[in-house]
Amino acid sequence: MIPLPEPPAAVLDEVVDLRRHLHRHPEVSFEERETSRLIEGRLREYGLTVHPCPTETGALPILEESGVDFPSTAEGSMHACGHDGHTAILLGVARTLARMAESLPGRYLFVFQPAEEIVSGARLMIANGLLEQHHADFAIGLHLAAWAESGTVITKPGLLWGGSDAFEITFRGPGGHGGMMGRTGNVINAQAFLVERLLTIVEGLEWEDGTPCHTTIGDVRTDGAWNIVPRHALVKGSLRTFNAALRTQALQRLEDLLLETRTEFSVESELRLVHGTIPILNHPTPTEIVLETARELIGDKASILGRPLTVSDDVAEFLTQIPGCYFQLGARPAELEQPTAHHSPFFRIDEAAFATGVRVLAGSAVRLAERDFLPSAAVPSQP
Repeated sequence: MIPLPEPPAAVLDEVVDLRRHLHRHPEVSFEERETSRLIEGRLREYGLTVHPCPTETGALPILEESGVDFPSTAEGSMHACGHDGHTAILLGVARTLARMAESLPGRYLFVFQPAEEIVSGARLMIANGLLEQHHADFAIGLHLAAWAESGTVITKPGLLWGGSDAFEITFRGPGGHGGMMGRTGNVINAQAFLVERLLTIVEGLEWEDGTPCHTTIGDVRTDGAWNIVPRHALVKGSLRTFNAALRTQALQRLEDLLLETRTEFSVESELRLVHGTIPILNHPTPTEIVLETARELIGDKASILGRPLTVSDDVAEFLTQIPGCYFQLGARPAELEQPTAHHSPFFRIDEAAFATGVRVLAGSAVRLAERDFLPSAAVPSQP
């Protein structure tokens, strides 16, 4: 067994610098062109072979208010979930392993996936032939967690995160004068009725350990004014479930709620599922190796997640094809009394955690590559 890779200080400094550069220059989903050029240039500098991504190319459309010294220069957009850190960490792993390539077992593929925020990049990469072009025996990855102690590693075998469905609901009515319009045909009243009752579609829907499914609204808009009842109203939200049966039940309940709303207010409605992804299922073999490696590096700061979370990531699409492990890297800044929320304009992370991310990813990759006695592992089937 070879020693675990140890990234030099220069590599870890570069990871922080890269993250800050990416943070200043966010690009929204499927528009990550400058980011892609930066990644390609760095990989070539490390002496690695660069293969074209089988997609056209994430930031979030949020006005940053984090207070960091390197804020976004793209008005109205920011990295508010940590993907700038993920990209920088993986570049650090690539540089670390490239430095010792001649002494390493196996081969390593570094995948920089676009459009995670609309959970669409992984599926498109797979559909366009990524896994036919590049066979992989195992897959590992991480996501920063601003709510967890910095430098911790948290994961579990089996169900880790839920699946998601982003939806849009459009109401249509006749519209009218604000001083004369009543309940009938009023899309604003219909919109409010649905939003107030939305949580009923997941009542009693739980994973086998009691973790409840979840739904929420993220955007409500109309084409009205202070004295105009609009003709159209839009509701955007998301649904988080843990298996196909729970998803089916929740979507049917949403349809039933829409029928009730249409009947109550004499409006038309349309439900559109915009995008979504399946739950994340970690395979026990690579998950065990990731946890073993993390414990070797950080001791009891590596732990097993108690319950699955109702957040989603389309890395799940890769894990249906390749046995793998996704883990959370704690990055809560010590100076904050309360952690900042992901997808918030105040989102902040502790860059000191990046070193742990590079070490655990690089070390786990090597440990998986050198264990050539591992049996061929089938991916777990979706529940």
